[in-house]
Amino acid sequence: MSTQSRRKPVRMLSLMLAVLLVLTLFPLSAMARSVADIDREMSETRNQMNELEGRAEALQAQMAETRGRLATLRTQEDSYLEELSVLQDELLLLLEQIELTEEQIALYKQMVAVKEERLEEAIEREEEQLALYRRRIRAMEERGGTSYIQLFLRAQSFSDLVARIHDAEEIISFDQRVGDQLERYRVSVQEYRDELQAEQAELEVLIARLEEEQAELEVLREEIEARISEVEARIAVQELELAELEELERRAAAELLRHTQNLGELSEARRQAIRDLEQGGGTGGGGGMGGAPARQGTGPFIWPSDHTGHVTSHFGPRWGGFHNGIDISHAPGAPNIDRTNVLAAASGYVSRAGSCPSFGNFIVINHGIINGNHYATLYAHNHTNLVRVGDIVTQGMIIARVGSTGNSTGPHIHFEIHRNGQRINPLQYFR
Repeated sequence: MSTQSRRKPVRMLSLMLAVLLVLTLFPLSAMARSVADIDREMSETRNQMNELEGRAEALQAQMAETRGRLATLRTQEDSYLEELSVLQDELLLLLEQIELTEEQIALYKQMVAVKEERLEEAIEREEEQLALYRRRIRAMEERGGTSYIQLFLRAQSFSDLVARIHDAEEIISFDQRVGDQLERYRVSVQEYRDELQAEQAELEVLIARLEEEQAELEVLREEIEARISEVEARIAVQELELAELEELERRAAAELLRHTQNLGELSEARRQAIRDLEQGGGTGGGGGMGGAPARQGTGPFIWPSDHTGHVTSHFGPRWGGFHNGIDISHAPGAPNIDRTNVLAAASGYVSRAGSCPSFGNFIVINHGIINGNHYATLYAHNHTNLVRVGDIVTQGMIIARVGSTGNSTGPHIHFEIHRNGQRINPLQYFR
């Protein structure tokens, strides 16, 4: 996923949070509102909170994904840095080798200079010896083709012969020395030349190898540095995205806190509105209000019938099972309850409404938090339901007509009160 596509939902979340912030800035005027109005606002606030919670979960998932990418990139960066560190050590070692080679080259140059001097001396001696040899050859040519035997035959006496023999030996020995010395100088000169050429070739190979190795390491270092730069750039992008997500999460948390506080204020306003209705006998707004309840309530609820207060079946064990509510019907000899009004025991919104085999036509009203507890009421076996799911109802409002639908032996109101999800005896709220 590209960076632009990942930031698109981030911008949408920012816009949504801004809209929700504007909604929370409208002041509450609880005293001028009915219970139905308050319930409607509470429902809207809960929907907004659910929306925010969903968005917060999506943000947390995005943040977890971004943190995972960051961890991977940082691990990759550490690996590249470690590889670069090893390469730097190799480069330092190579530079030391190059420095040592340069010292060797300097030493070789000194040796070459000495050998060049010796070579010059050897060449000079060779030239001197060659000149001497040439003079000797020239002297022999000037004397003619006289052989050593003729030289001996010209002796005048024995002592002259001995002298001539000695001179001839000296001449032969001298000629031999001249020739031998000339050959040695030539060999020495060639040896110096060979040594210089071999050392120069060796130095050239060594320098070429070191320079090639240095060039390879430099290329590798540039590649690693480029990879590190690329990873660092990607890390910067991910860190920026994570910072944006964290800011959105912070704002979402702040909005949730505001909505929670608003919901608390609405709950208090709703309780006050209910108390005002109970004390003033008002209807709390809306139409379809029934007559006076047949029994008096001792708490937040009113009796769900304005026709009879007679209970034909109580809360508790019944017929080998357990009766989760009370059955309200007419007393013997009293007018029939069929098609009379079913009243909302308290204000709230319809969370369920429909039909099933056991209850027949039924209605469940969610009353929200009352005195620190969550309440709901159920009305079953209705002939006709007059409200639908999502409708806001007020205390005393006619929500249905009494009937005998479902598993019923006659017209009656099956009435239940649920506190914090548990069914309780409704009669504890009436006398």
